[in-house]
Amino acid sequence: MAIHYSVESLPSLFLSDEFLSEKDTYQQSHRFEIQSLHSFLDSIEINKQYFRTGIQVKNPRYKKRVSDDTLLIKQLKSSLNKMSSMNYQTLCKQIMTDVTGKPHLYPFLLQSILEQSFLHHTYCNYYAFLVKDLHTHFQNKSLIDTHMERCYQSIKQEGTSTETSEYSKLCSKNKQLDQWIGYSILVCELEKLQVIQNKVEPLIQELIQQLHTTQKEDELFKCVSCLYTVCNSVYKKNNLPEEYVASLQNVKDTMKFMKIKFKLLDILERR
Repeated sequence: MAIHYSVESLPSLFLSDEFLSEKDTYQQSHRFEIQSLHSFLDSIEINKQYFRTGIQVKNPRYKKRVSDDTLLIKQLKSSLNKMSSMNYQTLCKQIMTDVTGKPHLYPFLLQSILEQSFLHHTYCNYYAFLVKDLHTHFQNKSLIDTHMERCYQSIKQEGTSTETSEYSKLCSKNKQLDQWIGYSILVCELEKLQVIQNKVEPLIQELIQQLHTTQKEDELFKCVSCLYTVCNSVYKKNNLPEEYVASLQNVKDTMKFMKIKFKLLDILERR
C-alpha cells in the first residue's frame, strides 16, 4: 500500500526520529555506493557559464530577475580579487557566512579559488587559508583532490599550444610557468595547513627527476623555477636534505645552460 504525504508535512517528516534512524541505517548499509556516487559527482567538470554572471541586460522588457546564487558568486569573485594581508581574514569570514547552507556552490567556489591561486600566486597563502575554512565546514577532501588533479592536468596541457605564431607560443609558455609556480606554492601552503597530505615531497622528487631527464632549456627553467619556489616555501633558509643536495649538485655540474645553473646555485646555497 502506497503512503502519500502532503508537501507541508515533509519538513517535519524529514526531522522525525523514525526517518533519521532509517536514513542512518540506509547510509551505513550502502556506504560504498554513496561514496562512489559522491566521487562521480565530484568528477563532473563545472560549467563556468551556467550562472551567466557577466550578462547585463539594460532593457527592462527583457530583464530577468537575477538569482541569489548569481549575485553571491559575483560577490565571491570580487572578494577573491580584493584579498590582501590587511583584509583576508575578514573576507574569509564573510565568504564562509555567505556559503553556509549552500553546499552546491562549494565546487564552483573551490575551482575559482584554485584558478585564482595559479595566476596570482603572491596571494596563495590567503587563498589556502580560505580553502582550509571551506574544508573545515564542508568536509569534502575528495573534491579538493579531484580539483587539484584536474588543474594539474590542465596546466600540463597549457604548454602544448597549437599556435603557429612565435609570440603566441611564448605567451602560452609564460602562462604555463606562472601556473606551475602558483600550483607549487598552493600545494605547499595547503600541506602546511594540513588540508592535503604527502604532496610536497613527491612534487620535489618529480621536479628533480625532470631536471635529470629534460633536455630543453625552457622546460628546465620551468622545473628549476618551481623547485626554487617549493624549497623556499618548505625549507626557508634551512639546508636541504642531503639526498636532494647530492642530486641537485649532480645536475648543476653537468648543466650546460648557465641560467639554469645559477638558479640551481640559489637553491643549493639557500638564497
